[in-house]
Amino acid sequence: MNNNLTKVGILGGSGFTGEELLRILSNHPRTEVIAVSSRELLGQSTNQIVEGSELTFVEPNNEIFYKCEAIFFATPHGVSMGIVRSYIERNVKIIDLSADFRLKDVNIWEEWYGSKHTEEELLSESVYGLTELNLNKIKSAKLVAVPGCYPTSSLLGVLPLLNSKLQIESIIIDAKSGISGAGRKTVENNLSEEIKENFRAYGLEGHRHLPEIKEIAELVSGYPITLNFVPHLIPTMRGIYSTIYLQLKELKGLNIQDLYDSFYKDSPNVSIMRPGEVPDIKSIVNTNNCHISVNHSNIENQVIVISSIDNLVKGAAGQAVECYNLMNGFDQSTGLDNG
Repeated sequence: MNNNLTKVGILGGSGFTGEELLRILSNHPRTEVIAVSSRELLGQSTNQIVEGSELTFVEPNNEIFYKCEAIFFATPHGVSMGIVRSYIERNVKIIDLSADFRLKDVNIWEEWYGSKHTEEELLSESVYGLTELNLNKIKSAKLVAVPGCYPTSSLLGVLPLLNSKLQIESIIIDAKSGISGAGRKTVENNLSEEIKENFRAYGLEGHRHLPEIKEIAELVSGYPITLNFVPHLIPTMRGIYSTIYLQLKELKGLNIQDLYDSFYKDSPNVSIMRPGEVPDIKSIVNTNNCHISVNHSNIENQVIVISSIDNLVKGAAGQAVECYNLMNGFDQSTGLDNG
């Protein structure tokens, strides 16, 4: 072990997100990955998912994780809440990419995730890991809840208006995702064939990212907002493309382009496109960037915002590494290729 490097572990290292985390952290100049867990690949080399990584997959309860200074959880919901306290009590910093600590309202969490939340106290202490919103809070956090991929794209698209003096009456989010968002097992179980040259909506009865988007939107705006979110699968491996319709009470002649330019002027990851330009997925794939365009609508007092990210980078692993960097006093973009 190199004592000059921050020692980290990844719990849940064999999924798409875990693989992306391992790829980024293996090339991070201030970090040494010392442990990666996977029950499915137990005892096998991590080199099979990330070339050049020569660790061996271990059990999630392996004692080596207590030697870590930070741990990334890339686990299904319900897992991290059962074990993060034991690490936090030993001053291990936690970056949780699952949904366990994203929602502050425990009743809403239990309603949407269908199980009992067992760490309500830590739920109140966690910091929502959207760096463009909670930069300073993340720096001093012990537990960061990394936003979902759809909420990241959606919230980045609406934050400037949520923070403005303009009142939003309703938000409709029409979002499309590459199939990697469904997880490795689902993709390998014929999803890639089902969606080939195909395109479909899902979660019409309600998607778990809806309450997450709504809770943060209303915390930022300070008032209730009527909001709907409809996700779709598109025939590509990665990327999220969100078309967002914001109905305002009135525009009052405000220059929305200037509002977005000003809000994100210091962001290393968000680019506001020039009038007439439109984001595409190819431009952001394999980067930690978000491209946003602001457009007028044919409906009075409506603004159309388009936001595009890579669901596995800015929507998951890249954003998690941003949080990790801030928590450890590193530059926010250390180890990340911002294209």
